[in-house]
Amino acid sequence: MARARSADATDFSLRHLIREVLDTSTMNDPHAIAPEVLRRVDASDLRAALGECLPALVREVIRGSRNGGFPSSPPQRSTPPRLTLHTDPDAEVMSEHPGSGPMASVGRTSAKKPGRSAKVAAIRAAGPRWLTDRINTAADPREWKRVGDCSFADLMFAAGQRRDQAARTSAAADRLESLAELVRAHGADRVRDLPASVLAEVGGAAA
Repeated sequence: MARARSADATDFSLRHLIREVLDTSTMNDPHAIAPEVLRRVDASDLRAALGECLPALVREVIRGSRNGGFPSSPPQRSTPPRLTLHTDPDAEVMSEHPGSGPMASVGRTSAKKPGRSAKVAAIRAAGPRWLTDRINTAADPREWKRVGDCSFADLMFAAGQRRDQAARTSAAADRLESLAELVRAHGADRVRDLPASVLAEVGGAAA
């Protein structure tokens, strides 16, 4: 089987092997290309290949496991909180029957599930779950922190990183839409069917 080696080292390079497969294959679907890459990896290089691809997969899992994203804005109260006789979140909700309203419960002992108060207290002490989400906080791709441990500078870097990514994605979408308009304007079935002069002007529109 073929082994991909970096130009300045003898170590196996999964990235170089993937490039070789892309350059010689007519397949376009990554899910179809991956098995061909795997077929060309020697058994002795499997551990090195796994070590090379794991960081990207871990980053993907981190992004997918974030607890609903970060808060959109600080919580604000639109109306003053209502005063109630019961402030214990573990207290049973009284049924709406005569003699069982809030005043009827005065002097009664609230029924609680064993151990639940301790669990609620632990959750409150730990804070919102998104505080444990991990984010990249510096230009160094190995610099990651939990959101709860981030400083002002860390958060501003992460925010700027996402704005840059959004701008690049938006620009790429604009280029693709312009290319689609050219296909329609010239009555072409595919991009490669556009006149050579048009293709020359487009350049890297789809990049």
